[in-house]
Amino acid sequence: MDTKDTLRDLKTDAKGAAREADGHQLKDDVGNAGDRIRDGLGKAGDKVGDEVDSLHRQAHEGADRATREPR
Repeated sequence: MDTKDTLRDLKTDAKGAAREADGHQLKDDVGNAGDRIRDGLGKAGDKVGDEVDSLHRQAHEGADRATREPR
């Protein structure tokens, strides 16, 4: 787990705890579920972004190698 994921989880946990401070209500469950869904989508987006960056670097490394090699 990286720093961004850890901070995202801490924020969600803090929001959940704050919702529970005045007693448990159904809207607390809905809010917590929404936060968890948002966190999951954020993590998925981070993974996709990391993979795109990796593929981009690989493509550029291949292009650089092709221009240096004699034909």
